[in-house]
Amino acid sequence: MNYKGRIVTSLLVFVINLIDIVINFLLDGSVNWIEYIELPLLLPIAWWIGKQYDKAKFYSENDPLTGIYNRRYVESAFAAIKTRSEQKDQRFAILLLDVNDFKSVNDRFGHKTGDEFLILITNQLKKSVRKTDIVARWGGDEFLILSPDIQHKEDLDSLLANIHHHLKQLSCNEINISVSIGSAHYPNDGKCFDDLLKIADKNMYQIKSQKKLRGTVG
Repeated sequence: MNYKGRIVTSLLVFVINLIDIVINFLLDGSVNWIEYIELPLLLPIAWWIGKQYDKAKFYSENDPLTGIYNRRYVESAFAAIKTRSEQKDQRFAILLLDVNDFKSVNDRFGHKTGDEFLILITNQLKKSVRKTDIVARWGGDEFLILSPDIQHKEDLDSLLANIHHHLKQLSCNEINISVSIGSAHYPNDGKCFDDLLKIADKNMYQIKSQKKLRGTVG
Protein backbone atom coordinates (compact mmCIF):
# COMPACT_ATOMS: atom_id res chain seq x y z
CA MET A 1 0.00 0.00 0.00
CA ASN A 2 1.89 3.05 -1.22
CA TYR A 3 0.21 5.73 0.88
CA LYS A 4 1.89 8.21 3.21
CA GLY A 5 -0.74 8.89 5.90
CA ARG A 6 1.27 7.08 8.58
CA ILE A 7 4.42 9.05 7.77
CA VAL A 8 2.59 12.38 7.68
CA THR A 9 0.78 11.90 11.00
CA SER A 10 3.95 10.66 12.74
CA LEU A 11 6.00 13.60 11.45
CA LEU A 12 3.25 16.02 12.44
CA VAL A 13 3.21 14.72 16.02
CA PHE A 14 7.01 14.81 16.17
CA VAL A 15 7.18 18.41 14.91
CA ILE A 16 4.42 19.61 17.24
CA ASN A 17 6.10 17.94 20.20
CA LEU A 18 9.47 19.48 19.26
CA ILE A 19 7.96 22.95 18.88
CA ASP A 20 6.28 22.57 22.27
CA ILE A 21 9.61 21.67 23.90
CA VAL A 22 11.42 24.59 22.26
CA ILE A 23 8.72 27.12 23.22
CA ASN A 24 8.65 25.97 26.85
CA PHE A 25 12.44 26.07 27.03
CA LEU A 26 12.53 29.63 25.64
CA LEU A 27 9.82 30.78 28.03
CA ASP A 28 10.88 28.97 31.20
CA GLY A 29 14.50 28.08 30.54
CA SER A 30 13.75 24.43 31.30
CA VAL A 31 11.95 21.43 29.88
CA ASN A 32 9.34 19.43 31.74
CA TRP A 33 10.33 15.75 31.85
CA ILE A 34 6.76 14.84 30.84
CA GLU A 35 7.41 16.34 27.41
CA TYR A 36 10.14 13.74 26.84
CA ILE A 37 7.77 10.82 27.34
CA GLU A 38 4.88 12.35 25.36
CA LEU A 39 6.50 11.56 22.02
CA PRO A 40 7.00 7.79 22.55
CA LEU A 41 3.40 7.61 23.75
CA LEU A 42 1.89 9.68 20.94
CA LEU A 43 3.84 8.26 17.99
CA PRO A 44 2.12 4.81 18.03
CA ILE A 45 -1.27 6.54 18.16
CA ALA A 46 -0.33 8.85 15.28
CA TRP A 47 0.95 5.87 13.28
CA TRP A 48 -2.33 3.99 13.86
CA ILE A 49 -4.43 7.00 12.81
CA GLY A 50 -2.34 7.40 9.66
CA LYS A 51 -2.72 3.70 8.89
CA GLN A 52 -6.52 3.96 9.11
CA TYR A 53 -6.41 6.93 6.74
CA ASP A 54 -4.24 4.96 4.30
CA LYS A 55 -6.70 2.05 4.41
CA ALA A 56 -9.66 4.33 3.76
CA LYS A 57 -7.88 6.00 0.85
CA PHE A 58 -6.85 2.63 -0.60
CA TYR A 59 -10.38 1.23 -0.57
CA SER A 60 -11.79 4.46 -2.00
CA GLU A 61 -9.51 4.12 -5.05
CA ASN A 62 -9.21 0.35 -5.50
CA ASP A 63 -11.52 -2.52 -6.36
CA PRO A 64 -11.94 -4.76 -3.28
CA LEU A 65 -11.89 -8.02 -5.26
CA THR A 66 -8.98 -7.53 -7.66
CA GLY A 67 -7.00 -4.82 -5.88
CA ILE A 68 -6.63 -2.71 -9.02
CA TYR A 69 -8.00 0.80 -9.46
CA ASN A 70 -11.71 1.56 -9.60
CA ARG A 71 -13.90 4.08 -11.44
CA ARG A 72 -13.29 6.85 -8.94
CA TYR A 73 -9.52 6.70 -9.39
CA VAL A 74 -9.73 6.46 -13.19
CA GLU A 75 -11.72 9.66 -13.48
CA SER A 76 -9.16 11.62 -11.44
CA ALA A 77 -6.23 9.97 -13.27
CA PHE A 78 -7.76 10.89 -16.63
CA ALA A 79 -7.57 14.59 -15.79
CA ALA A 80 -3.87 14.31 -14.90
CA ILE A 81 -3.02 12.30 -18.03
CA LYS A 82 -4.95 14.76 -20.19
CA THR A 83 -3.01 17.70 -18.75
CA ARG A 84 0.37 16.01 -19.32
CA SER A 85 -0.63 14.98 -22.85
CA GLU A 86 -1.63 18.53 -23.74
CA GLN A 87 1.64 19.89 -22.38
CA LYS A 88 3.68 17.38 -24.40
CA ASP A 89 1.37 17.38 -27.44
CA GLN A 90 0.81 13.63 -27.15
CA ARG A 91 -2.07 11.28 -27.82
CA PHE A 92 -3.34 8.68 -25.40
CA ALA A 93 -5.86 5.86 -25.52
CA ILE A 94 -8.73 4.51 -23.46
CA LEU A 95 -9.32 0.77 -23.79
CA LEU A 96 -12.52 -0.85 -22.62
CA LEU A 97 -12.35 -4.63 -22.20
CA ASP A 98 -15.22 -7.06 -21.79
CA VAL A 99 -14.59 -10.73 -20.99
CA ASN A 100 -16.28 -12.89 -23.62
CA ASP A 101 -18.99 -15.28 -22.39
CA PHE A 102 -18.00 -14.77 -18.78
CA LYS A 103 -21.56 -15.52 -17.65
CA SER A 104 -21.05 -19.12 -18.75
CA VAL A 105 -18.11 -19.42 -16.32
CA ASN A 106 -20.32 -18.28 -13.43
CA ASP A 107 -23.17 -20.53 -14.55
CA ARG A 108 -21.02 -23.65 -14.92
CA PHE A 109 -18.58 -23.26 -12.05
CA GLY A 110 -20.17 -20.79 -9.65
CA HIS A 111 -19.47 -17.19 -8.73
CA LYS A 112 -16.57 -18.06 -6.45
CA THR A 113 -14.70 -19.61 -9.39
CA GLY A 114 -15.78 -16.63 -11.49
CA ASP A 115 -14.20 -14.25 -8.95
CA GLU A 116 -11.01 -16.31 -8.97
CA PHE A 117 -10.84 -16.00 -12.75
CA LEU A 118 -11.37 -12.24 -12.53
CA ILE A 119 -8.33 -12.07 -10.24
CA LEU A 120 -6.32 -14.20 -12.68
CA ILE A 121 -7.43 -11.98 -15.58
CA THR A 122 -6.38 -8.92 -13.58
CA ASN A 123 -2.91 -10.36 -13.00
CA GLN A 124 -2.52 -11.12 -16.71
CA LEU A 125 -3.63 -7.62 -17.68
CA LYS A 126 -1.05 -6.12 -15.33
CA LYS A 127 1.61 -8.24 -17.03
CA SER A 128 0.43 -7.09 -20.47
CA VAL A 129 0.63 -3.34 -20.07
CA ARG A 130 3.44 -0.83 -19.73
CA LYS A 131 4.45 0.70 -16.40
CA THR A 132 2.79 3.98 -17.37
CA ASP A 133 -0.58 2.34 -18.15
CA ILE A 134 -3.39 2.30 -15.60
CA VAL A 135 -5.51 -0.85 -15.29
CA ALA A 136 -8.88 -0.58 -13.57
CA ARG A 137 -11.92 -2.74 -13.01
CA TRP A 138 -14.82 -0.90 -14.55
CA GLY A 139 -17.52 -3.17 -13.21
CA GLY A 140 -18.51 -6.84 -13.36
CA ASP A 141 -16.34 -8.44 -16.02
CA GLU A 142 -15.36 -5.15 -17.65
CA PHE A 143 -11.93 -3.56 -17.34
CA LEU A 144 -10.59 -0.20 -18.42
CA ILE A 145 -7.03 0.77 -19.34
CA LEU A 146 -5.72 4.32 -19.59
CA SER A 147 -2.68 4.22 -21.87
CA PRO A 148 -0.64 7.45 -22.10
CA ASP A 149 1.56 8.32 -25.06
CA ILE A 150 -0.03 6.09 -27.70
CA GLN A 151 1.28 7.98 -30.71
CA HIS A 152 0.97 5.40 -33.49
CA LYS A 153 -1.27 2.54 -34.49
CA GLU A 154 1.68 0.19 -33.97
CA ASP A 155 1.82 1.18 -30.29
CA LEU A 156 -1.81 0.23 -29.80
CA ASP A 157 -1.49 -2.98 -31.84
CA SER A 158 1.44 -4.08 -29.69
CA LEU A 159 -0.51 -3.46 -26.50
CA LEU A 160 -3.55 -5.35 -27.77
CA ALA A 161 -1.37 -8.28 -28.89
CA ASN A 162 0.20 -8.47 -25.41
CA ILE A 163 -3.22 -8.51 -23.76
CA HIS A 164 -4.60 -11.28 -25.96
CA HIS A 165 -1.39 -13.30 -25.60
CA HIS A 166 -1.36 -13.22 -21.81
CA LEU A 167 -5.08 -13.92 -21.46
CA LYS A 168 -4.85 -16.89 -23.81
CA GLN A 169 -2.58 -18.52 -21.23
CA LEU A 170 -5.56 -18.78 -18.86
CA SER A 171 -7.62 -20.87 -21.26
CA CYS A 172 -7.94 -24.60 -20.80
CA ASN A 173 -10.08 -27.41 -22.21
CA GLU A 174 -13.14 -26.42 -20.19
CA ILE A 175 -12.75 -22.64 -20.13
CA ASN A 176 -11.78 -20.27 -22.92
CA ILE A 177 -10.77 -16.84 -21.62
CA SER A 178 -10.68 -13.98 -24.09
CA VAL A 179 -11.77 -10.36 -24.28
CA SER A 180 -13.30 -7.93 -26.72
CA ILE A 181 -11.48 -4.59 -26.65
CA GLY A 182 -12.75 -1.24 -27.85
CA SER A 183 -10.51 1.79 -27.98
CA ALA A 184 -10.83 5.56 -28.23
CA HIS A 185 -8.05 8.10 -28.72
CA TYR A 186 -7.47 11.54 -27.29
CA PRO A 187 -7.84 14.04 -28.90
CA ASN A 188 -8.96 12.51 -32.23
CA ASP A 189 -12.09 10.81 -30.86
CA GLY A 190 -12.89 13.36 -28.18
CA LYS A 191 -11.47 15.50 -25.43
CA CYS A 192 -13.63 14.64 -22.44
CA PHE A 193 -13.74 11.36 -20.55
CA ASP A 194 -17.41 10.56 -21.16
CA ASP A 195 -17.15 11.07 -24.93
CA LEU A 196 -14.08 8.85 -25.19
CA LEU A 197 -15.68 6.19 -23.01
CA LYS A 198 -18.79 6.09 -25.19
CA ILE A 199 -16.71 5.58 -28.32
CA ALA A 200 -14.59 2.87 -26.69
CA ASP A 201 -17.76 1.15 -25.48
CA LYS A 202 -19.35 1.33 -28.93
CA ASN A 203 -16.22 -0.06 -30.59
CA MET A 204 -15.99 -2.84 -28.02
CA TYR A 205 -19.54 -4.03 -28.65
CA GLN A 206 -19.01 -3.90 -32.39
CA ILE A 207 -16.03 -6.21 -32.01
CA LYS A 208 -17.98 -8.50 -29.70
CA SER A 209 -20.86 -8.66 -32.21
CA GLN A 210 -18.51 -9.48 -35.05
CA LYS A 211 -17.01 -12.34 -33.05
CA LYS A 212 -20.46 -13.74 -32.31
CA LEU A 213 -21.37 -13.59 -35.99
CA ARG A 214 -18.21 -15.52 -36.82
CA GLY A 215 -18.97 -17.98 -34.07
CA THR A 216 -15.72 -17.23 -32.23
CA VAL A 217 -14.78 -15.70 -28.89
CA GLY A 218 -11.03 -15.42 -29.37
